[in-house]
Amino acid sequence: MKKILISTGGSGGHVLPAINLFEHLKKDFDVKLYTDVRGAKYIPEDVNRTVFDVKQAPEKIYLLPIKFFFLFYAFIKFLLHLSKNKFDTVISTGGYMSLPVVLAAKIFNIKILLFEPNSIIGRSNKFLLNFSNKILCYDKNLKGLNQNYIKKVILIDPILNKCFYNKNNSINTNNDILRILIIGGSQASLFFSKNLKKEIIELSLKNKIEITQQLSKGFDINNYRKDYDNYNIDNNLFLFKENFLCKNSSFDLAITRSGASALAELSHLNIPFIAIPFPHATDNHQFLNAKKYADLNCCWILEEKNFKSGDITRLINQIMINKNDYLEKKNNLNKLNDNQNWEKINTEIKKIINDN
Repeated sequence: MKKILISTGGSGGHVLPAINLFEHLKKDFDVKLYTDVRGAKYIPEDVNRTVFDVKQAPEKIYLLPIKFFFLFYAFIKFLLHLSKNKFDTVISTGGYMSLPVVLAAKIFNIKILLFEPNSIIGRSNKFLLNFSNKILCYDKNLKGLNQNYIKKVILIDPILNKCFYNKNNSINTNNDILRILIIGGSQASLFFSKNLKKEIIELSLKNKIEITQQLSKGFDINNYRKDYDNYNIDNNLFLFKENFLCKNSSFDLAITRSGASALAELSHLNIPFIAIPFPHATDNHQFLNAKKYADLNCCWILEEKNFKSGDITRLINQIMINKNDYLEKKNNLNKLNDNQNWEKINTEIKKIINDN
C-alpha cells in the first residue's frame, strides 16, 4: 500500500481541501496529514494528523534573514523526519510549511503533487513547480503559470466534502421570502459584520427576508441580533462552522468573500452569489476566483474598494426585479456542476496518485 503525506497549514482555504483529499485517499492508501499549529484548529480530531511547529516570521523586509532561518530550520527538521518515515507521494495544498516539506521530499526523490484551487498560481506553488511532478488545479486558464510547466498541469473538479455530493438544494416554495446567506470564509469578514447589517435592514423594509449570517470573532451574537429582531427579520447568526453548507443549504442568494473553496461549494449547490473579494488577498486572487464565475455568468461582483452604502440593497432589489438574470445564473451553475460526483473525482485522484 502506497504511503501518502498531505502537507497543509495556515488558513482554512489550505486545510479544508487537504481534509477532503484525505477522505478520498484513506481507504486505498496509507495517508498521513501534516499541518502547522495554525492549520490544526481546522482539522477534526478523528483525522490522523501530525502537527509541526513551523514558526513564521512577520512579513517585514528587515526580518527576512529570520524568515530564511526559520524555513531552513524547518527544512532540516523535515529532512530528519523523512529519513525515518518513508513516503511514496507528497501532496501539498499550500501554507507556510509547504516550502520546507516539498524541498525535503525532493531530496528523497519522492513524487510531489501541488494543489492550486485559485485562479492564479500562488507564490509558493510558483516557486515549487520546478521541483514538482504535477500541479492539480480548478481553472483551465490558471494565471501566472510559466508556460514551460504547462504539461505539469492537471485540471480537476473541485474537491469538496463528501456530504455535498449527497445533497439536494431545497426549493423555496414561498416565493415571497428571500433567503440570504452571508459568509466570510474561515477568517470571517470584519467588513461584512460592520457594513452589511444596515444593508439588510434597508432591504427588509420592502421585502420579506430570512438572513443567515456568519459574524467575525469579537461580535456578540445576541447584541447583533437585536437590530434584526427590531425589524422582524428572521435571522440565524453564527461564528465560523466547518462544512456549514453541508447542513444548511436552503438559500436563494449568498453574499460571500471569494475563497476558492467557498465559491466551489456555493457553485455546487446552485446558489447564485454576490462576490465581494477580499481586497488584500495575495496577488488579488480572490477577485480572479470570482471573475472566473462572473465570466460564465454565474455571479455578480462588487469590489470593496468601490463599495458605497446602499450598493447591496440596490443590487438585490435589481435581482428581485429581474428574475430572468437570476434564473440564468442559477441555470449556468447547474450546467457547470452537472457531472460532478464523489466517485468520479475519487477515481480521478487515485489515478493521478498511481500514475508514474
